[in-house]
Amino acid sequence: MPAVPDVPDDSNLLLARTPLAHWHTQHGVRFDEINSWQVPAVYTDENSEVAAARTGLAISDISFTSKVMLRGPGVAELTQSLTGDSPATKPGGVAPLTADRSVLACRLHIDQLLVLGSSTGNDKLEQILSEAAGHKGQPPGLTRWSASKQLLEIDVTSTFAAFWLFGPHTDELLRQLTHFDVAALSGGREPAEQGSCAQTGLAGVPAILVRPPNPAILSMRILTGWDLAEYVWENLLHTGQIWNISPLGLDGLDMLLSQNPK
Repeated sequence: MPAVPDVPDDSNLLLARTPLAHWHTQHGVRFDEINSWQVPAVYTDENSEVAAARTGLAISDISFTSKVMLRGPGVAELTQSLTGDSPATKPGGVAPLTADRSVLACRLHIDQLLVLGSSTGNDKLEQILSEAAGHKGQPPGLTRWSASKQLLEIDVTSTFAAFWLFGPHTDELLRQLTHFDVAALSGGREPAEQGSCAQTGLAGVPAILVRPPNPAILSMRILTGWDLAEYVWENLLHTGQIWNISPLGLDGLDMLLSQNPK
């Protein structure tokens, strides 16, 4: 009788991990899976983590989210197509995509656009960009070029770690770690009515700060190099101790965003 071949157990398949996976494990997190990524779901309980975000500070590791950098002369036309007549049509502006408001377009420079996927992982970013950037029909890849649109599209998901800092003391913490005027990202108002972004330094290393538009709770998305993630994360936690900063799992983040839609 022929031997029955071994069938792979999907539960044992390797998951992609964020650069903070070891830190999360050390701090007793319960992991979950999103789009083949191992993600931190809950540290203590989502209610206390959400309370920390509302009253002090909380920070979530969203490094698993899709991130795409677009460069070239066609960025202006693409941004208009993706966001309409929005603040993202000018450098430094941030706006949600018309097709999916959970996705943010961040205009870093006149010819450079950073697109940040949803923290739920449920966006259709690949499809949206393929249609808008003229890549429809091209196979997915880390880098794609559209000659007709004069656009270079680069998948930078694993180039940048990404954190989402929440709480009324968000800017106070950041002022301890950067010389950049974080108030400039809110037009002098806290919270900002319009989103904005900037490339700067944080804790002595390069970083991108992204203020989401119309937040119900003051917050900032922070992107830094994948290899610098734990260093920046630890600096944020250490500096935020005075405000009782707490790690925020994805369950708590979903709860926070559902209670405070943007």
